[in-house]
Amino acid sequence: LTCRIEGGRNPIRIICDTHLRTPLTAQVVTTAASVPTILATSETDPARHQPYLEAGCQVVAVPQRDGRLDLNTLMKQLGAQNLDSILLEGGGTLNWTALKSGIVQKVQAYVAPKLFGGTGKTPVVGLGVELPDQAFRLTSPTVTRLGEDLLLESEVIPCLPGL
Repeated sequence: LTCRIEGGRNPIRIICDTHLRTPLTAQVVTTAASVPTILATSETDPARHQPYLEAGCQVVAVPQRDGRLDLNTLMKQLGAQNLDSILLEGGGTLNWTALKSGIVQKVQAYVAPKLFGGTGKTPVVGLGVELPDQAFRLTSPTVTRLGEDLLLESEVIPCLPGL
């Protein structure tokens, strides 16, 4: 989660870790002294926070909603730190939670001309919707060719409330 462009600026890394299980030996923790890192967690025990603080992480306590971090509260806390935009590189569950909470404004999907087969993972995991009319809708995508790959970019159209 660092900039790979020579001379580029590293972003502030924000790790969503509901139960504060990120290993202290993880590179995101061991490099926190040189790359700003925020651990968002529902764990409130200061003794559990201490090793991460000593490694250079900032720990932000966030309440839970439906067993996950309340991302709306997290966005407000980040906004209070003058962070007004994030790039979410999450797994399927975090992606679903972000969509469901209404914090996603734009989606970028990269498509490569490769077929893997097997039981592939979906980028959005969760309860899903029962009817197509309840789906998260996207605007017509812009398509950018990146070598053999394609980048599809769309704005998220808010869906029906109550998901």
